[in-house]
Amino acid sequence: MQLSPDWVVGFTDGEGCFFVGIQRHPEMTAGYQVLPEFTIVQHERDIQILYALKRFFRCGVVRQNHGDRYAYRVRKLSCLRKVIEFFEKHPLKTKKNVDFRKFRRVVMLMEQGKHLDKGGLLEIVEIAKDMNTANRPALEKVVEFLKAG
Repeated sequence: MQLSPDWVVGFTDGEGCFFVGIQRHPEMTAGYQVLPEFTIVQHERDIQILYALKRFFRCGVVRQNHGDRYAYRVRKLSCLRKVIEFFEKHPLKTKKNVDFRKFRRVVMLMEQGKHLDKGGLLEIVEIAKDMNTANRPALEKVVEFLKAG
């Protein structure tokens, strides 16, 4: 299955997710680990689309997500850079483009090593709070911890 750039943009607009996870990790300099991820989840009957996306971007993994759902995930920074460069050349058409731009900013901050210091991590958490509204309460706790310490 060959995917065109326009098809990938449209499919990602409808099914894609740009997510920034922040997890407590005492061994990290700032005490937290930043985990950016580009994901698309599909029912197992459409798993071939996920493998086609993996071939298209030349990176990422396809894994079982929950039950009969599978996910194409990109987490490695060098691979996320490929995804970002693609969507810079081929912009998303929906509100998802707003989250993409925030996601791109987080990855750029990580590439600069900003996630390793408290100030940079606070900036990343604030960006993630705007993107990941369901995760906002947990991110507020991260802000409290960083400001207290």
